[in-house]
Amino acid sequence: MKTIAAISTPDAPGGIAMIRISGDQAIALADQIFVSVKGTKPSQMRGYSCAYGQIVRNSEPLDDVILTVYRAPHSYTGEDTVEITCHGGIYLTKQILGHLFCIGAEPAGPGEFTKRAFLNGKLSLSQAEAVMDLIRADGEIQLHQAALAKEGALSREMQQISSELVEMLSAIAYWQDDAEEMPPELDHDSILSRLNVLTARLQKLSDTYSNGRVLREGIRTVLLGKPNAGKSSVMNLLCGMSRSIVTDIPGTTRDVITEQVKIGDFTLLLSDTAGIRETDSQIEQIGIQQAYQALDSADLVLYVVDAAAGMSEQDFAAIKKCAGRNVILLWNKMDLTDRQPPEVECKVYQCSAKDPQTMDGLQNLLCEMFA
Repeated sequence: MKTIAAISTPDAPGGIAMIRISGDQAIALADQIFVSVKGTKPSQMRGYSCAYGQIVRNSEPLDDVILTVYRAPHSYTGEDTVEITCHGGIYLTKQILGHLFCIGAEPAGPGEFTKRAFLNGKLSLSQAEAVMDLIRADGEIQLHQAALAKEGALSREMQQISSELVEMLSAIAYWQDDAEEMPPELDHDSILSRLNVLTARLQKLSDTYSNGRVLREGIRTVLLGKPNAGKSSVMNLLCGMSRSIVTDIPGTTRDVITEQVKIGDFTLLLSDTAGIRETDSQIEQIGIQQAYQALDSADLVLYVVDAAAGMSEQDFAAIKKCAGRNVILLWNKMDLTDRQPPEVECKVYQCSAKDPQTMDGLQNLLCEMFA
């Protein structure tokens, strides 16, 4: 397999940068460009050892660096690997990398170091995917879940389930050949009971995957409600800017407007939709149709109700259409009335779009649904 090299730190100026080389010739290439202050060549170094020296090109020093050697199979990729820690100038790091290409290294493709770790058995597929999740994590919950996956929690659980299924298949095959010799713990009822337990574990993993996806990609969230319930005000409050038009004229929002919103550890891909009502306006009818179409891919529905006006039959019917999805009834304009929300088959959150502090507890509800 070819020896690859790449800059592993961001393409921006900084105090330090790191260049990684991996492959059969990684250490031999390092011998050609690195001069240690003690005269030790990389090929003479033990694995997990460092040396201070210079990167030299055409007998002239390029930079003072620290070089680290990892010997196969005890490296991230499972191959001989060298990491060069140099000063973080963009031009400088590209000069060192270009020098490596000139003497035989090839550019690493996107994610190729992790791909090699997977191909060489250093990471399972779920662990390899978790590496990117760790890099992209922008909250404590995402970081925690990515770290668990990186440590192999999912792989271990799947391996245990697989082993138990193989054991039961063997028992069933044995049972078919000689039913009279079956031990009591492997009879029909016992096997069925164990299968039910495994089915529940697999369902839990499936649910966990869905929650993990929304943490990685964002919670696809649709704002629904009647005109003037305060959807656009809620949208603007969560976005922190006037993204949707707010007026007293019903039917102002006609297109689906989408913004990315951060609430605590959660990212909401928040879509404001047309107010749901009976109307003769063809344009507004199209907007209402788009609002219901947005439900098809929604992970969460925030259904906004004007608390002062109360719930109408149309509101109850709209919430019923959201059955099977995560729904939060936002009892908006709570500052204008003492009216309490009715009993509905979804979570209820009381707020006022004019008071940002009333939205502080929304994160706790999201934790209950998606953490």
